[in-house]
Amino acid sequence: MAKTTRELKFDFNPDIFNNVFWHLKAAFLNLAIRFIWIYGGSSASKTYSVVQLIIIRMLEATDENTMVLRKYAVDIKDSIYSDFTGIIKSWGLDDYFICQQNYIQCKITGSYVRFRGLDDSEKIKGLANFKRVVLEEISQFDETDLKQIRKRLRGRAGQQIIGIFNPVSEEHWIKTKVFDQEILTEVETDIAGMWVNEKGNLVIMKTNYLDNIFIVGKWGVNEAGELVQIGGFVDQHTIDDFEKDKLSDYEYYRIYGLGDWGKLRTGGEFWKQFKAAEHVNKIGWDKSLPIWLSCDENVNPYIPWTVWQLKEKHAQQIDEIFLEDPKNRVIHAAAEFKKRYPADQVAGLFVGGDRTSIKEDTKKEKGENYFTDIMSNLKEYRPVLRIQSVNPSVVQSGNFINEIYARTGASGITIGISDICKKSIYDYQYTQEASDGTIFKKVVKHPVTKIPYQEFGHASDTKRYLITHNFATEYLAFINKKKGLGVRALSGV
Repeated sequence: MAKTTRELKFDFNPDIFNNVFWHLKAAFLNLAIRFIWIYGGSSASKTYSVVQLIIIRMLEATDENTMVLRKYAVDIKDSIYSDFTGIIKSWGLDDYFICQQNYIQCKITGSYVRFRGLDDSEKIKGLANFKRVVLEEISQFDETDLKQIRKRLRGRAGQQIIGIFNPVSEEHWIKTKVFDQEILTEVETDIAGMWVNEKGNLVIMKTNYLDNIFIVGKWGVNEAGELVQIGGFVDQHTIDDFEKDKLSDYEYYRIYGLGDWGKLRTGGEFWKQFKAAEHVNKIGWDKSLPIWLSCDENVNPYIPWTVWQLKEKHAQQIDEIFLEDPKNRVIHAAAEFKKRYPADQVAGLFVGGDRTSIKEDTKKEKGENYFTDIMSNLKEYRPVLRIQSVNPSVVQSGNFINEIYARTGASGITIGISDICKKSIYDYQYTQEASDGTIFKKVVKHPVTKIPYQEFGHASDTKRYLITHNFATEYLAFINKKKGLGVRALSGV
């Protein structure tokens, strides 16, 4: 007897989808696209739209298998898994899906979704059977996690990796090691932003609450030329909340509302008064002024040299030279400095930094140290060494510079940081204060080399040396005002 089959037809109202859904659908169906990155603010329908599309693809075809990964398994149940079960229920599809713990399967096609945390014992083994891997909150992942996933997702055509996240610091590896490594072309779109790479195998989508028709509604113009709501839902409470943030805490609004890259203050920052929106600018090299190079003797995570210029009472950081292994030595940093600042165009060079680095190094010839290396490698600039007789107090110099940032003191000093100094800005935002008021030098291990290093504070140290040396009189006045003591100014040598 011939076997009969019955075709099921599901008709989804297009008004239940946000604009980002249709861009995701086009990317899912494009076999050339390997990587889909979707980021932005909260209430932007990032994860929800991805889940909607996966459910529809499971209904449409066999072998639409998806692995959903989070950094920690404990976060799965109340996040993306609940989105899947919630949508299936709200769409009335309960009879067509099997929903078990960390597993959902479509009864019609056999396509399934597995959920796993990277802390599970099996971790990311056995990805060959999956069409897609979804990395929710990928900003919590390590770069090495993505590298492993890329290697293991293989063996069939059209396999894709989808990364979903809220943007954090511009120094995050997603920004520096993925986005910044691509030649991106912006695409005209109806969401906050979209870019594709030169090769055509990567697409980036940015979305925020303003793109969510179930927050701001869907609007059109009627025959009378009036703007009217034609769909969606206006969630006025959510809109009011974002508007409140916009007025009271714009940095928070910029990150969680608009979905821009940034850094939220969580408390405990060493540079309490540093505000990127206020102190970061686009001021670059003024060839009429000498350059001040402030150096700290570290090699991991990079060799830290910050480049400054002074004009009256304004200190401007114009650049940074932070070279990582294997180019994290003086000879490499000096070569980079020469490339950026040709000797015949530099109106004088002063070199300073950590006083302790002027001590004789037993690994070098007698009389040689970190600074003699720098001076030797930059000899064509005829550099002048300017180092304090003692390093400034971390607590006092930090308080002094915070007062400068806040503009509450009488010194009249101002500080600016060029927006090209990405690692420095990252350091100034993330460096934390220890319980004794000093810089908290948290030690971490490099994810690849496993070499331990102090994560933050290197750029901050070079800034402290530069500011307290060049504004020694004002620094002394600050100390005397705070302590009521007669402390001699820190003289240069």
